[in-house]
Amino acid sequence: METQSTWLARPQEHLGTAGLIVLLVGTSMLMPLSLDMYTPAVPHMAEHLSTTTAMVNLTLVGYNFFFAVGLLIFGPLSDRRGRRPVLLGGLAFYVAGSLACALAPSIEVLVVARIVQSLGAGAADAMTNAVVKDAFMEGKRQLAISFIQLMFIIGPVIAPIVGAWIVIALDWWATFWILTAAGVLFSFLALAFEESLPVSERYVSSEKGETARQFAAVLRVPAFTLPLLVLTLPNFGFMAYVSVASFICESYFGLSELAYGMYYAIATFVTVLGPFAWEFASRHMEARTFITAKIGAAVAAGAALLVFGHLAPWLFCAAFAVFAIVEASLRPLSTNILLSKFRDAGGTTASAINFTSTVQGSLGMLLVGALGTDYVSALGWTILGSMIVAALGWQAVLCRYPHTAEIRAWDE
Repeated sequence: METQSTWLARPQEHLGTAGLIVLLVGTSMLMPLSLDMYTPAVPHMAEHLSTTTAMVNLTLVGYNFFFAVGLLIFGPLSDRRGRRPVLLGGLAFYVAGSLACALAPSIEVLVVARIVQSLGAGAADAMTNAVVKDAFMEGKRQLAISFIQLMFIIGPVIAPIVGAWIVIALDWWATFWILTAAGVLFSFLALAFEESLPVSERYVSSEKGETARQFAAVLRVPAFTLPLLVLTLPNFGFMAYVSVASFICESYFGLSELAYGMYYAIATFVTVLGPFAWEFASRHMEARTFITAKIGAAVAAGAALLVFGHLAPWLFCAAFAVFAIVEASLRPLSTNILLSKFRDAGGTTASAINFTSTVQGSLGMLLVGALGTDYVSALGWTILGSMIVAALGWQAVLCRYPHTAEIRAWDE
């Protein structure tokens, strides 16, 4: 049986390897659970809260955007102050925000409470990749990322089904009591986490604006920034789907909340194998070939949504599932490649990756809502257009770096 010394460069006396992975899986799942668990109720919440659909959508788009802000702030902060205090503080924010959501008397209070909740989730999520980089042996890091992101996918599979049952049995507000309990549980587990970034390895500076300078130092490297912008584009279409899937299933196809939850779960469940696709494909092809093939498949999925998505819910689900598999298979490979670009500033690098991906998702949510009320077509055009841009961007990357076999080996 493999020991901590096989997996961890920085052993965890209290958590051990398994406990650390459970903690990292939990913190990474807070974001998808908080987005997906109450989406079955979104088409009906406007009536419940005496407000507009646009205001209800702010609880989704606002959450996603301020989650990105949390990543931007707290990743670099952890490079200076350590991972543990940022993780514990983020979980405290998350619990407070979730509790405020459960008690919110109006849509305005709910929107503000979601912002607090999302900032806390952003801080916790920023620590996930940073701690993986700190604590795991380099040879085990890709496997740890794949497993954590596999669990990240399972969250959206379970969340809408659980959320649908909660909406049917109670109401939308009850989902936030469950999220509050989850935050409390992971807060207690985080108390056993031992700091993974020693004081001697922290970024030391007393200058004002140092966070911005840390990000500038990372983002001014073209061999990091150009692939970052391209490889996070799949989240543009994925989050667009999250924001309109309940309207498509419940309002367009006339499905119940539970039926929507089942279709959402099926479309997401098939992506479980995604994080391990590169593990298999790496035996037969280079990373650049794999990425090229996956982006091409995503373009085809967007076209299929436009052609077949209106015909039946199962065809809509099948077309999106192809895209979701692509997104899930690219995420761990691109994350590990980008994290490996810099030896230092792991928190800043992880935050830059997560921030860019989340901003891409927020833009996708805004665009799909602005393209009209035919959400099937809007989603199809959003995915097709963004992945054509990704394909063109990827060709620019290949033209700039034509002679290397592995992306992580690219020169600055």
